[in-house]
Amino acid sequence: LCFSNVSDLKALQKPNVVFILSDNQSYYEMSCHGHADIKTPHIDRLASQSVEFSNFHAPPFCSPSRAVILTGRYAIRSGVFTTISGRSILHKNEKTLPEFLKPDGYHSAIFGKWHLGFSYPYRPQDRGFDEVFIHGGGGVGQMEDYFGNSLFNTTFIHNGKVSPSKGYCTDVLFDRAMDYVEAKHKKKKPFFCFVSTPVTHAPHNGPKELVAQLKADGIQGNLQLYAQVQNLDANIGRMMKKIKELGLAENTILIYASDQGMNDRGAPHGDNRKGLGYDPAHHVPFMIRLPGADPKVISRIAGMIDFFPTILDLCGIKSPDNIDGINLKPLLLQKRGYPDDRTLIIQCPRSRQATKWKNSAVKTDRWRLVNGDKLYDVTIDPRQNN
Repeated sequence: LCFSNVSDLKALQKPNVVFILSDNQSYYEMSCHGHADIKTPHIDRLASQSVEFSNFHAPPFCSPSRAVILTGRYAIRSGVFTTISGRSILHKNEKTLPEFLKPDGYHSAIFGKWHLGFSYPYRPQDRGFDEVFIHGGGGVGQMEDYFGNSLFNTTFIHNGKVSPSKGYCTDVLFDRAMDYVEAKHKKKKPFFCFVSTPVTHAPHNGPKELVAQLKADGIQGNLQLYAQVQNLDANIGRMMKKIKELGLAENTILIYASDQGMNDRGAPHGDNRKGLGYDPAHHVPFMIRLPGADPKVISRIAGMIDFFPTILDLCGIKSPDNIDGINLKPLLLQKRGYPDDRTLIIQCPRSRQATKWKNSAVKTDRWRLVNGDKLYDVTIDPRQNN
């Protein structure tokens, strides 16, 4: 797939945005990042067409990561600094990305995981989303989810009503999302389509035929997890094909990321479980296919907090003054404007009360200050050992 060279992005007219967010997937759980056994040809192809960030960081939990995605503000500001105890609910005075997009004619939809509040006024339909097809809780089958739910024949909530499905969870979500993309295209309405798949969050139950194939191939390891990722990869391929078939590629921004670091799970150098203030808990894949931006890999530090202002700018909408994220467009287009001395803060106390410095990291391209008392130079000590 080739894009015309429109580096000033003037050719983009209210671009559509498709954001695919996997859940608890390690940066290394794809073949293009060095996993020995997981095959991800479609993600690999997307990476080759995208601006990919190799030094991208997100909060180390599901709800805080989604909070920064939708607000561009540090999660601790919005009261979301864990996944339980009432601290996974986004303060009702926080204005979300779909609410900023709506006045400019955008229609917004979410498919999959929400995890920012499940009763009024905290549901996604109360926060700017026009189409809502979600499961409850932080993982399928958790307490807030439909009783007895699983990744097979999953029961979802569609615009407030119980909606049983047939098939594997991720397949169903992408079917729905692709139907939505096609419907909005026919109505010539710009859209924000958020596919927030619950894989690879536990329980690790992959499609049975994929698990059987991996076993037959002699693959060792967590075959259920590997099958989940390979199924996700196939669905990303289906979405890419749908966008191309509908003629939307030249005016659609496609992003793929994971919501949190998973301690370098699956990395060639081995797992690295150091703690919630360290890079392995924050380091996530992030790739954005942007018409007009040449594919490249960017090593500058950036984070999930930057998604919000970047998308608003690319859609021609001014960001509010109270955000913490920084617009990534200068990096995407290789232009001036991204700060040389960028500082990124991540803190998730993982408790009902916020405690100063607990589980915190202050990051620059060179330095990491962890929990307020340990300083690492990652240019010479990338594993933060000394």
